[in-house]
Amino acid sequence: MLVMLCAGLLTIGGCSTPVVQTTINPVPSGFTPELRWDDTIVWDEWVRGDDLIVSVYPQTKPDAAPTAVFFPFLPTVSLRDPLETGTAVAKGFWREWLREAPFTVLEFREMTTSYSPEYAVRLARQRGALFAITGKLTDFYDGGSVTGARLGVTLDIYDTRTGALIWSMNQFAYMDKDRTRDFLLFKAETRLPSDPLWVVTTAIAQSMKRPVQQWTSQWAAVQQQNNSEENAAF
Repeated sequence: MLVMLCAGLLTIGGCSTPVVQTTINPVPSGFTPELRWDDTIVWDEWVRGDDLIVSVYPQTKPDAAPTAVFFPFLPTVSLRDPLETGTAVAKGFWREWLREAPFTVLEFREMTTSYSPEYAVRLARQRGALFAITGKLTDFYDGGSVTGARLGVTLDIYDTRTGALIWSMNQFAYMDKDRTRDFLLFKAETRLPSDPLWVVTTAIAQSMKRPVQQWTSQWAAVQQQNNSEENAAF
């Protein structure tokens, strides 16, 4: 799989990715074997999944400091507590996006009911943010460390000045129940982390953050260049 290929290439310079398209990275990364007393080799399972699909992305550089409001994800699948689940997953994304943040300001907005993109845009505009980040859960399963987890997310970013959709991307990823392989002298199996849903959520959030980060970093580069030119003038 491409995931495993990229992991192997980390030692020789990394796996190159296009400007917009990217792929799920293994989380946790690396090969961490452990030999048990019963001649079983155990290693940590990786996040596996589809390539990130970016269907809408900006054609121009940001023209102002990128600020945003992050909203809960709305499930399109049947869940017992849809808003609570969508909020929890979206908060996982938000926390990951606060690390090496693609936005100068990134606020999370709690919601008590379902909402439309237009409503999210209006609320974000009222907060003075340039962008509203919304999303949908297109697949969801949380079986913990017993049976694993899967997650499908569609993430949309709107420009609050125009209401236009400027980013839209989706991705699916999962962590399977442990895989066991029997060999002549030993047995090999994988183990799941204690919270595979959190790991899968983090992996997709990291994957989706990269192209947005590449785009918003252009604003910082322009500002740095302008500051350099102003300083040179003095």
